[in-house]
Amino acid sequence: MVSAAEVLEAIKGADLPKSKSELVDYARSRNASQDVMDMLSRLPDRQYKTASDITQAMGDIE
Repeated sequence: MVSAAEVLEAIKGADLPKSKSELVDYARSRNASQDVMDMLSRLPDRQYKTASDITQAMGDIE
């Protein structure tokens, strides 16, 4: 299982808010690990305004 820290590192520097698809694209452009990509792809399809929004959504799906 991927940690929140790994996911946040993969999207470090992204200007929020971003949609789920924008986060996935950004992480892909930074060569994120497959585990990170899998976690991002499982997030609900919505806008994420803060890093806390992302980690909370991760906790909801784990």
